[in-house]
Amino acid sequence: MFEFSLIQDAYKESSSIIARKAVRAILFRGQSVLMVSSRQGDYKFPGGGVEPGESEREALKREVREETGYTDLVIGPCVGTVFEQNDDIFGTGDCFQMQSYYYVCRLGSEAREEQKLDDYECDLEMQAVFLTPAEALAQNRAVLERERRHITTGMLTSIPWLEREIRVLERLTESPLARIAFEVYECGQIIKHAVCREDMVDEKSGHANFVTTYDRKIQNELRERLLQLAPDAVFVGEEEEAHASVATGKAFIVDPIDGTTNFMKDYRASCISVAMTQDGKAELGVVYNPYLDEMFLAKRGCGAYRNGKQIFVSRQPLANGLVLFGTSPYHTDLAKKSFAMASDYFEKALDVRRSGSAALDLCSIACGRAELYFELRLSPWDYAAGALMVEEAGGSVTTVEGDDITLNAPCSVLAAGTLGR
Repeated sequence: MFEFSLIQDAYKESSSIIARKAVRAILFRGQSVLMVSSRQGDYKFPGGGVEPGESEREALKREVREETGYTDLVIGPCVGTVFEQNDDIFGTGDCFQMQSYYYVCRLGSEAREEQKLDDYECDLEMQAVFLTPAEALAQNRAVLERERRHITTGMLTSIPWLEREIRVLERLTESPLARIAFEVYECGQIIKHAVCREDMVDEKSGHANFVTTYDRKIQNELRERLLQLAPDAVFVGEEEEAHASVATGKAFIVDPIDGTTNFMKDYRASCISVAMTQDGKAELGVVYNPYLDEMFLAKRGCGAYRNGKQIFVSRQPLANGLVLFGTSPYHTDLAKKSFAMASDYFEKALDVRRSGSAALDLCSIACGRAELYFELRLSPWDYAAGALMVEEAGGSVTTVEGDDITLNAPCSVLAAGTLGR
């Protein structure tokens, strides 16, 4: 969702580097988010440094417990990273560098204990408070403007940590992408911990077209959760008998389990795919692979990300690339043409691959793992989020015939990196 750097001072060769890793929680309760306030009037996301021997998630639970007292933290996906660098303000000549990882979280319960604040945190009178991101953003901007008037010339030219939190709050107020990512992440745990049985499978129309009780369960969960975030949106899920139009207004286009046959066979190559559209155009995309714990996010005009790091398509030519393809198994009349195209691309590329999940294949194009993907017939829920991922990573997505893809009806899909056609 975001990745940016705040370089306040250039690194000097004579400097020694103080490097730290930090973790921070974006924790929602309704429309509010958990922040830590100080007597100076500012707000920061709870979190802090990762200690030696700690995992990021262990450190985040500890930091939130110490700063806010909340003990039942449910940690979701990492949705952003921030790198900071500045000269040490104490005048030692050291260069301070910190990489912060932001995780979307929620509280499993209201269980709470006494805060365990450091001396400087006590001096700042730090307290946990819930407020909307817009309220926190406005107050932090006001504090930054006030404090800039008192910054001593020759030392810091700004307040790095306050600028960091302002930038993150700006992203949160721009769109509900982080909230959608967390809801998808939680539903992904249903896939990850599912117990597959023969009686959970039903056949739909078409060859090898299946639906499981888990497809329906996840779709129902997502419908309830996503429509709470955007009540004015329509919900278009694969497992519905009738599908609403997405031509006007907001819509969620959802595949609860893309790669259902893989899921049934415990092949472990399935995902949840969610796109949020406006007037028939994908604006937000989320694809989550619970088996690899990979969360792909995209916002139109803002890039594509995997686990908080921005991704880009491959710049390799097809001769040095991999080709991914789907067989359109529900449409057996397309089988011969599909395999003929795969054979043709096999002659032109290093090799071909067939994963069984269009959404994951499109994400593989987006992050440069492969150079080209095609399938002769897909439904919008198969590619709505993944296509946005490719486009925001610098690639192209059209039909096989070269036309624009549509989110109102099935079509063929051809996705490629910069040189992959």
